[in-house]
Amino acid sequence: MAKYADVEEYLDSIANSDHRDEFNELLNWVHATWPQLVCEIKWNQPMFTDHGTFIIGFTALTNHVTVGSEPRAFEHAVPLIEQQHLKRGKKTFQIPYGRSDTWEVLEQIIDFTIADKRDVQTFWDQRRSGY
Repeated sequence: MAKYADVEEYLDSIANSDHRDEFNELLNWVHATWPQLVCEIKWNQPMFTDHGTFIIGFTALTNHVTVGSEPRAFEHAVPLIEQQHLKRGKKTFQIPYGRSDTWEVLEQIIDFTIADKRDVQTFWDQRRSGY
């Protein structure tokens, strides 16, 4: 697996141009909606941070984007994830390409995490549960 130096290099690795464009649109939407967040490559995927603490991460796969968040934010969003009929695991969920109508789940997770971690000074929330 390639190591990505930056987000542009990550985007260039997405073979399907439609998926690459949609993934880029997602990253741009997050940045435009929460301009204080910083997008950087961590663990070889794009992640957004706020004052150095993890907020949300994305992985572009063949048919969907896998979304990772802090456990409390994920648990908070599970009802909406299920309402949107999104496939989920214990810690992540998937947004199929072409389903930007489900980005409200991301809004809920990001808003929750920013508020929940406003005083957290570590990358991962040491108070977290579920891992």
